[in-house]
Amino acid sequence: MYSARWPLLDAARETGAGHSAGRLLRGWRERALMTQEQLADKAGLNVRTVRRLENGGLWQPRSRSVVLLAQALGLDGAERALLTAVTRGPSPAGGDDPAGTRPPPAAVIVPRQLPAGLTSLAGRDRELTVLQDHGGDAPPVVSLDGMAGSGKTALAVHAAHRLAPGFPDGQLFVDLHGHARATAPVEPGHALARMLRALGVPGGDVPEYLDDRAALYRSVLAERRVLIVLDDAADEHQIHPLLPGGPGCRVIVTGRRRLSGPGDTRNLSLDLLSPAAAVTLFAGVAGRERVAGVPGDVLDEVVAHCGLLPLAVRVAADRLRTHPTWTVRHLLDRLAGDRLGELKAGRYDDAAALDRSYDRLPADLRRAYRLLGSYDGAHFGTDTAAALLETTASRAERLLERLLDVHLLLEAAPGRYRLHALVREHAARMRPCPGD
Repeated sequence: MYSARWPLLDAARETGAGHSAGRLLRGWRERALMTQEQLADKAGLNVRTVRRLENGGLWQPRSRSVVLLAQALGLDGAERALLTAVTRGPSPAGGDDPAGTRPPPAAVIVPRQLPAGLTSLAGRDRELTVLQDHGGDAPPVVSLDGMAGSGKTALAVHAAHRLAPGFPDGQLFVDLHGHARATAPVEPGHALARMLRALGVPGGDVPEYLDDRAALYRSVLAERRVLIVLDDAADEHQIHPLLPGGPGCRVIVTGRRRLSGPGDTRNLSLDLLSPAAAVTLFAGVAGRERVAGVPGDVLDEVVAHCGLLPLAVRVAADRLRTHPTWTVRHLLDRLAGDRLGELKAGRYDDAAALDRSYDRLPADLRRAYRLLGSYDGAHFGTDTAAALLETTASRAERLLERLLDVHLLLEAAPGRYRLHALVREHAARMRPCPGD
């Protein structure tokens, strides 16, 4: 079976594992029209390693070296499997058949890590169009930002499932825990270790230092088509080492902050839903039969009490769906009271989502957030904010900009700001933490 595809094996199969690997490597190098020096340089290895491999003096190299050589030579999956097999030496039974019973090499593992997604979304057609762009000008990195509950993860996962067929080398999903209350944000080095293992690099071959892990990650992904979703990023420091260097990969990043990436990164800020989209979402989650015959103005009022936030709308609809005795008007009466207290369903909790945003703020922004929550006007300017915060107009403006960056403040017009209704209620409840 091998002779038809790899004639180099005809002579190599009768020799030891080291010589067999050496002949294969030499043949593939000559096919690629590279010298030993050129192959070593492209793979990021010492030329002595390549020479020893080809001469049979290094018949069991590190798995990482094999991955890098296969990548540099442009080997396909079967060729990578063969090279890995022969460099592992004789099979446990003592045979020398490189196609024996050895397990498939790590280099050809295809990760499929996307979590289950929503079957449909409401009101995000524009963003989906950008995310699903397959053209030559499609951005390699799209960053989704928005306030807590705006549906960033749901949109990213939904789009990723649609994009997955175009990325046959796999899909990676990493929750970076940028706003997890009980978990610290994932260090980029830890994220890289997990991603490298998912891509087939044995744990023992993952480098110790962050820069080396990032370099190996880029090497493994070079000339491969992999879709990567980096969910709930805390900041740029966390995501930059996780971005591939090759053109064949796509990355979707979600975060509550506006994140900067490479120059061709596309940033999309998720706004609130339109009333019509919010009602569509509410009816889809609650069930059409639960909203049949309900006047449109009542449904509009329900989603308005949810602040037109996708998470809040879903939670309210889920509460109606799971309480068969409730009517939409009964739900509306409950929302007219303690909205944040009502908007909890299972692991979904609007107040908890805002808590996590608040907890990540430095002390000066926590104080500003609490004080702005006491303002009962519709909009305010810098001078009003300065008076509330008991500071200068210039410093107040800087604080407002920082709250805008993390989507805890909305800009109604240039120089005019407002708090989302749910955010205002949350801010008004907050009390100073030790050290504030």
